[in-house]
Amino acid sequence: MSDRAFTFEITIPSADGSIRFVFGNRDNRDHIASFIRAKGLASYEAPTPSVFVHLARQVAGLVLDVGANTGVFALLAAAANPQLCVCAFEPLESVRELLRENLAYNPGLASRIAVEPFALSRANGSFPFFETINDQGLITTSSSLELEHAQQVGDFRSSSVVTRTLDGWTEALGRAAIELVKIDVEGHEDAVIEGAQKTIDRHRPFIILEILGPSRVEAFDRMLIESDYLDIALTPSALRHCLRVRFHADAWNHLLCPAEKAQRVLALCRELDLRLEFA
Repeated sequence: MSDRAFTFEITIPSADGSIRFVFGNRDNRDHIASFIRAKGLASYEAPTPSVFVHLARQVAGLVLDVGANTGVFALLAAAANPQLCVCAFEPLESVRELLRENLAYNPGLASRIAVEPFALSRANGSFPFFETINDQGLITTSSSLELEHAQQVGDFRSSSVVTRTLDGWTEALGRAAIELVKIDVEGHEDAVIEGAQKTIDRHRPFIILEILGPSRVEAFDRMLIESDYLDIALTPSALRHCLRVRFHADAWNHLLCPAEKAQRVLALCRELDLRLEFA
């Protein structure tokens, strides 16, 4: 069967025209891809993709996709801005193979996307990784280094993965600037932040991350104060400025914005026609 039988084009509008790339969904096993194909990328956890595109088009350094899964956001960043290079972190081999397949469908973008086969955390080492499984054969999107998270999801199997800190990883980068980071690691986001503090203080990136109901938030609240960041919850119709990082039922994704770049939030509101709220 040819690749065309299970690939489709993902598009999302932007201020400078539509952004496009090709994505695969063999046997409809990727439920995120199925959602995007049916309803469009802009509708997936809105307004996160549109916010991500806006920021990606404004920066010129390195974008990190932490918990890349099959590569939607890694490809989106590369397609949004031809000046960007992307690093996609995905520790689960079976999912990483699908990520590489999606890169292969986009040879013009793949040369600017590096894939790292380890997880980011608060420490270097080798730790249990809990792969959630389902009886429908769907690609996992909820696997985690957090046992409690996997137990809440349901059935899972355990394997060992290599972990590194972002601070350790960036030591080898030299002068490359990290300007945008997306973190979606199913409840392990605080550990990624704890292992990235030097990087955050040095590079001052925008950070988009997911805050689930049981997430530990102490590391984020500490970061707001010590690193001078703002928390913006991304609701479908508004950007909500919050004094503390908390779970919002209508805004699982948050933008952590360096205080000195707060004017970008106003630009986001104007471009995406979103309200600015204060919680």
